[in-house]
Amino acid sequence: MPIEQKNFDLFTYTDNGALDWNKRGEEDAIRNAVDGSSPFGANPGWGRETRRHRTRKIIYRDPTTFRTKTVIFYTTAAFEAITLGTSTLSFAIEGSATSVVYTAFQRVDEKLGSVGAARNLADHA
Repeated sequence: MPIEQKNFDLFTYTDNGALDWNKRGEEDAIRNAVDGSSPFGANPGWGRETRRHRTRKIIYRDPTTFRTKTVIFYTTAAFEAITLGTSTLSFAIEGSATSVVYTAFQRVDEKLGSVGAARNLADHA
């Protein structure tokens, strides 16, 4: 049985403010069918994920083993189309002959850091 290998590519991520970014994500036909991904374009890179700068995601969980898979959702429409507790995805697991069904159980909303205007204080003599 062949080993399931992760492959990555760039996709267009549209943030909640309707700006497009290039975001690295997994190439996986099952994920890509529901996550709203499309080929990357002439957009700036999303940058490093931090707790104050992150993409919208849905965490899927296997109800038997409680293992989780986190899936980036590249559009708001795709993110809103998922129903927690009902929507499922099947993932191939290394060492297993069959795929395992994971159920959506948690939404992680997007966060964008804000930039304020620079403060220019008067010079003192």
